[in-house]
Amino acid sequence: MSGSEIPFQLVVFNESVFCGSSEEGFYRDLLISYHIFCIVIGAINAILNGICVHIFEHPAWKRSAMSRILKGLSVIELCMGISLFAHAIMNIISFEEELIYRKHIENYHSTNNSSKFSITDRNRTYVQSIAKFVFSRLFGLCLLAFQIARNWSVVILAAYRYDRVCRPIGTRTALPRERIRCILITVTILACCIVLPRAIEFKIILCSVSGILVNDMAYLLTRHEYQIVYLGLVMFFVQSGGPVICVCVLSTFVIRLIAKRRKIHRINEQKSARHILNQQQAQRMDGESEQASQILPRQSLIDKTKTDCPMELTPTERPSPSGDKLIFAMCITFFVLETPAFFSKILNYYLQQSYQVVDQIFSVIANILIYLDSTLNAFVYMASNPTFRKIAANEMVRYRRRLSRYQATTNMLSNNATQFMLRNIETTVIEE
Repeated sequence: MSGSEIPFQLVVFNESVFCGSSEEGFYRDLLISYHIFCIVIGAINAILNGICVHIFEHPAWKRSAMSRILKGLSVIELCMGISLFAHAIMNIISFEEELIYRKHIENYHSTNNSSKFSITDRNRTYVQSIAKFVFSRLFGLCLLAFQIARNWSVVILAAYRYDRVCRPIGTRTALPRERIRCILITVTILACCIVLPRAIEFKIILCSVSGILVNDMAYLLTRHEYQIVYLGLVMFFVQSGGPVICVCVLSTFVIRLIAKRRKIHRINEQKSARHILNQQQAQRMDGESEQASQILPRQSLIDKTKTDCPMELTPTERPSPSGDKLIFAMCITFFVLETPAFFSKILNYYLQQSYQVVDQIFSVIANILIYLDSTLNAFVYMASNPTFRKIAANEMVRYRRRLSRYQATTNMLSNNATQFMLRNIETTVIEE
């Protein structure tokens, strides 16, 4: 390694002819497979979340606070899918270029001909390698920022559900419809600010002979303060720990309150049934057999007893909020698929020291589950909310009609063009 480095020591040149990537064997194959999967899942993610954004703009949602949160979440996940796709593409390109470079190195070593790497080609490769590294790092930072923003958007969704179910009657909501957009924008901006230090975690190593990007070298990662304070505490809480804990706590409070209300409702029904039974027995004892044979329907009697007899256990209940099943399904899916990332962050330091292969596999699996969680949201919406299903079905019908109209127009134009050509040919033959 040479001592020649450009300012801030973010680029280092390797003078060796045989400079190459240190990622060999199993880990290299794992990374290639992982990035290929990310290309596929990133494209699917972007398409599905783009469709969700279109559906949540439909007037049927009536511009409610929940629809605004879900629309903002879909926009963030759309950006996350695009960043994932672009980041994976850049990494695959880097792997392919490294394979080409290795073939050049073999030729260079066999012929010992320095003309294989001319100065012009090397300088051009320098610029291309640095540009590709910058774009790859940029897309990686965007992916991480949108992932953090997405996780905290799910927390906002869980907080909205808690606010709707657990907030006392007569108090103002903490998440009014008008403030949802500002809250989501603020969360995204803060997420972008938090990930900025990761831009200089590594410095790049360029091969002095060919100019190709060889590998990364730890820069900020060599500082123990950075590892403990930023990666160990801040990123753990912001990226996975905080969102998972918040969603679990909020959902627990909501589930407990719903269970309590159902228990009270069951007790009230039992009291109503006993009250009806006592009334019937009293009517029989009074000898009013004719009136007893014309007993009112059960529901009318229940309503009557509710108005006649005050229920001490009956709280002031509000109607079940719209989209409650959708939000609950979102929180459950988030908890299940984000928990491996939570434990991956906790065990990261120990596994890196003792079981590096296990740490690599665990990290890849955790990331894949995170991306699957984001991608499966469209199916969660479809399965848990009838409004979403209805709008999606209507949009599918409308798209088919447009497609059939387009095909009919295309066929008509092609037929007209064919008839016009045949007429021209007939006219030419007659004139001859």
